[in-house]
Amino acid sequence: MKITVDANGLSCPEPVLKLKKVIDGASEIELLVDSQTCVENCTRFAEKNGFAVTVAGGRGQFVMTLKKK
Repeated sequence: MKITVDANGLSCPEPVLKLKKVIDGASEIELLVDSQTCVENCTRFAEKNGFAVTVAGGRGQFVMTLKKK
């Protein structure tokens, strides 16, 4: 089951905290963020928790796809 988390407009660490709430038991997560800093922080957190991360978009609109390894 794919979970979508909209973290647009939130400053770090809020997107990471939202991700932390849904990461346990998830196999695929779509995370929407609007800054490069959020992309970097959420990528680090996801990879430490066993997820492969791909990022699409740019210029203030990023779609991150996290898949359990």
